[in-house]
Amino acid sequence: MITELNIDGVTSYRSKSTLSPTNKTSLIYGLNGAGKSTISEFLYNQSAPQFAKCSLKTSQPCEILVYNQSFLNDYFYVEDNLKGIFTLSKENKVALQQIEAETKQLDKHLTAQQANSKLSTENSTKLEQEKSKASSKIWEIKTNFAGGDRVLEFCLEGLKKTELLFQHIVGLTMPDAVPGYTADDLKAEATSIEGEGAAPFAKIQTLSASWLAIEEDALWSKIIVGSQEGSVAEFISRTGNSDWVKQGLQYLSEDEDPQACPFCQQETVTQKIIDSIRQVFDEAYEKDVNNLESYKTRYEALTSGLNIQDISNSPLASKELVDAWSIACEALKASIRENVLHIGNKLKSPSTAVALTNTQSAVETINDLISGLNELIEAHNDKLANKKRTRENIKTRFWTLMRWDYDQTISAYTLATADLKVEASEIGDQATKISEAVAASNGKLAALRKQTVNIEESIENINAGLLEIGIDGFSVVPYGENFYRVSRTTDQANAFHSLSEGEKTVISFLYFIELCKGQKTATAVPQAKVVVIDDPISSLSHLYVFNIGQLIKKYLINDDLYKQIFVLTHSLYFFYELTHTNHKTRGETQHLFRVFKNTNGSSVVTMKYEEIQNDYQSYWSIIKDQASPPALIANCMRNIVEYFFNFVQKRDFNNVFQKPALSTDKFTTFYRYMNRESHSLGQNIFDIKEFDHEVFKDGLRLIFEECGYSEHYQAMSK
Repeated sequence: MITELNIDGVTSYRSKSTLSPTNKTSLIYGLNGAGKSTISEFLYNQSAPQFAKCSLKTSQPCEILVYNQSFLNDYFYVEDNLKGIFTLSKENKVALQQIEAETKQLDKHLTAQQANSKLSTENSTKLEQEKSKASSKIWEIKTNFAGGDRVLEFCLEGLKKTELLFQHIVGLTMPDAVPGYTADDLKAEATSIEGEGAAPFAKIQTLSASWLAIEEDALWSKIIVGSQEGSVAEFISRTGNSDWVKQGLQYLSEDEDPQACPFCQQETVTQKIIDSIRQVFDEAYEKDVNNLESYKTRYEALTSGLNIQDISNSPLASKELVDAWSIACEALKASIRENVLHIGNKLKSPSTAVALTNTQSAVETINDLISGLNELIEAHNDKLANKKRTRENIKTRFWTLMRWDYDQTISAYTLATADLKVEASEIGDQATKISEAVAASNGKLAALRKQTVNIEESIENINAGLLEIGIDGFSVVPYGENFYRVSRTTDQANAFHSLSEGEKTVISFLYFIELCKGQKTATAVPQAKVVVIDDPISSLSHLYVFNIGQLIKKYLINDDLYKQIFVLTHSLYFFYELTHTNHKTRGETQHLFRVFKNTNGSSVVTMKYEEIQNDYQSYWSIIKDQASPPALIANCMRNIVEYFFNFVQKRDFNNVFQKPALSTDKFTTFYRYMNRESHSLGQNIFDIKEFDHEVFKDGLRLIFEECGYSEHYQAMSK
């Protein structure tokens, strides 16, 4: 049966309106033009483009049979013949028994199919809940990286929908170990190859360190004291003051003899002593000293011009690299400064051995750092030259990182759904077996029914129904193979078109009932049937209205063959005729709805039985309000007359207007509108220029007064 019906985006339904019937019979009441026919039209032709936004849900496969204007047009007005209705012959009892047995078997299969479908739905719901929980968490990836700075948004190209993103990451292999990078690292890498700041970097030159050979020379540890020959050599050597004596020579004159000692200022220094001292500081001594001076000059020249490039501003240099670089550079500079001091001391005191700090380790440390940075620069320049490849590499590493970061969510989902997926597979296998059993039963039934169906019984039932209602001027007769036609006693061709509107309604409805009971082809296998009846009494007299109501209750509502019945009507009497008066029975078997239309469009709402009883009073409220639309006032006046005289006083609706007081010219428009045979939307064209509120009120008053109900009119007009 239909469990949910959604009407949206068609005719006057501006927003979605939903019916959720729970009982077998749904009675839907509403004024003409409120939107009832839209519901039946959708159920009659669900695939029509205007119903693209409408939908329905069913608890099982079913055949929906609709009686409405489209049904009449398709079956009665377009063709001169009616398609035959195939019913089971009661004479072939053996076939009937076989069909009955197989039908019971089919019902078992269908019941099992419904139970299987319920299990499948429950399983799917659980799976979807787990999936929704996991995908909501994983959606953080899109939120975090497709918003904000959007640097890594390219990694989510084609994955910006919940389902796509979820399926993508779940399908990735979990990395063996935690990735050695972060999302910020990937952002920095992506930024370095995109935008205005994306440019190649020049490599940094390593230090050549030519001064290292000077630091390693053995001269620094040599004790330079000069020759040991001469009269004073032994004395100088014994006192160990050669450096002091050498410094004093620069203060002696070549011309004076004797002359004052530069240290004690006594005239004790003779030329002979000077020559003896000079013999001590011979050519070898001078060579060593000259070498020291040369080393000093070269060392200072090489180190003072040392240009160590600052790498702290390099985008590729990490803080750790910059810190290590700074420490190494400071260590090198400190060692050089210390060595310069040692060299100076050596020149002042050649006889004293000194040890220069070897700066090679500091240089190697700096050059190693430079080489590491140059590798980064080379890699950066390569990435810049191959942007497409670089972006793909970043994307791959991005998803490896995301798979690691969201493994807890994915693992929890996988664990939670493992048993559910096994269960889903088992349910699917069972569904296949049941479907095969249903198909087999349908095949058997089709073969059995083909042996025993005929169209004659439906003809007999339709004609019997006409006679029961009191119609004997025409009947349904066979026409060709598997067709009917309407025939008068004179066998007039195309007889259906010569019938009155009421006669057309009666015969078409009897045909529809037979169509519901039978099938359209000889081999068709019946499905669960849902019957929809849209206002079948708009053109009928009171007698026919009663008969149609009885037919619906007898052959449709009270017959277990039909799983569900929908009846839509504008008539309060007809609505009451079909509504159970017993509150408990009504609650268990019927569901009441109201269709109404306002400035927001049409809507369908549930209603209580007690609410219907107030509609007659609401009609009076509307006609007393001159601000109400003229067409609405006129329509409500007609509804008042229809309800009160046809359904309350049991009087023929048309006879009410045959009063002389209403035949004057003043009431011509009122009479013409009230006396129409039908007030359906298509036939009730209303010219607002003809409407005069006071004249219509007077006309309504006269109807009640002429018929002897003046007091009722006065009471309702207060």
